Amino acid sequence: MVQTRQLRANHPNSHYASAIFQYEKEFAIKFRNITTLVFLDDKHRCKIGEPGHPIAAVERGKRVIVGKDTTFAVSDHDFAKAGMVPSVTMFCDIPETIDGDFYRGKVCIGLKDPIFQPSTPLRHMTELYNIFLTQKIPNPILCLYTDGGPDHWCTYMRVQLSYICLFLAFDLDYLVAARTPPSHFWKNPVEHIMSTLNLGLQCIGLMRSKMDDKYENLINKANSMKDIREIAESNPTLRDELIKSIQKPISFVHEIFERQSLKGVPFKTFNAAMNEDIEQF
Repeated sequence: MVQTRQLRANHPNSHYASAIFQYEKEFAIKFRNITTLVFLDDKHRCKIGEPGHPIAAVERGKRVIVGKDTTFAVSDHDFAKAGMVPSVTMFCDIPETIDGDFYRGKVCIGLKDPIFQPSTPLRHMTELYNIFLTQKIPNPILCLYTDGGPDHWCTYMRVQLSYICLFLAFDLDYLVAARTPPSHFWKNPVEHIMSTLNLGLQCIGLMRSKMDDKYENLINKANSMKDIREIAESNPTLRDELIKSIQKPISFVHEIFERQSLKGVPFKTFNAAMNEDIEQF
């Protein structure tokens, strides 16, 4: 479902950007035997509650499942220090004609900590690189289509550098990168996956595992992600401990997503790229 306020949104470049996507699809069809077409996007942040206080992933004020054979009442507030961001990658099965179905293919989902694993161009390309390594080396032509977020804005130099890294890593012959027009992110086919993921996230509550009292006391002093990052600068081990404490809800959501599918093809999940992985990439 597309909200009416998004349908009313307009931009002077909307026709141009839509034509670019049309050309990209036609290009992919023309060279479909040697082309990989990938759609990328991040879903909205899911909240993770404090130990003993689960928070509904997408709604509040309901009784939800927080684990196998366990039911808790959700805390009645929206604020949460911890969270997870699903990054969705869709490998499109390129149709033979432009009238064909582009909403078909393999979907891979990764869950990351927005505090210490924020979505950046290099993290996205590192994760895409690792996905290719676990499956197969991409075709000599790679086409990317993303939304207009700052981590995908292909006119930004840092985004262009991440594309160049991927281009060199696989020795590609041709790389095409396009994005949706401003306020028209619904044009990206991967956006349709988000409604399916929401079905899996309905009526579940998430909470992180308890850390040592030392780290819990440090977290209690923070009121925002910025505060947590500043505290972690003087306490480097806090980063690893906090990431470790949210692995249980991440694994729980991974299990839910892997039960879902796109037209009979089950979703796959992957681990978020760590800083060491990005440096190596």
